[in-house]
Amino acid sequence: MPMRFGHANRGKGFENQLNLTNSQYQRKGIALIDKRTTPVKVLRTNGNHITDAVYDKKSTVDYYGTYKGRSIYFEAKSTAEVTRFDLKNIDDHQYDHLEAAEKYGAICFVLIEFTKSNEVMFVPFSTIKQYRLHASTGGRKSIPKDDFEYYAYLVSKTKRANLDYLLHVDRMIGTECIAT
Repeated sequence: MPMRFGHANRGKGFENQLNLTNSQYQRKGIALIDKRTTPVKVLRTNGNHITDAVYDKKSTVDYYGTYKGRSIYFEAKSTAEVTRFDLKNIDDHQYDHLEAAEKYGAICFVLIEFTKSNEVMFVPFSTIKQYRLHASTGGRKSIPKDDFEYYAYLVSKTKRANLDYLLHVDRMIGTECIAT
């Protein structure tokens, strides 16, 4: 039976898949990619259990790490939309952090899960920037699903990882990888 998540945890299954993938990468000595936790301020506890907390400040991006001597920063998004990805799903502070990291030489991208079609797409940050620029000048505020065929890459399972997104990072840095 598939796991079901409410609106607040709509990306939890996707996050679990990414955490498993990153663990596989680390175990095999391929990359070190970590999930960044959102800073929280604990308001009340009951013994060792937190009973009340609030977000302390906005986090940066979901994942960061190192692969082939390069820094990687990426955001993971999940959408139930079938025909598009709404740009508003990437918060300004997340966009700004990816933009700053890219300026310093990091490889930046967004992984987008389309839950209805069970697809995960690798979208280079340069693509997100182009669509966002177009939106800021009156263009559409989303990326049509059909455009992913041209400007993104389908992430699939390989022998080395469940969601082997690093295959597409290799494309970005101009190296080939053997998925073993």
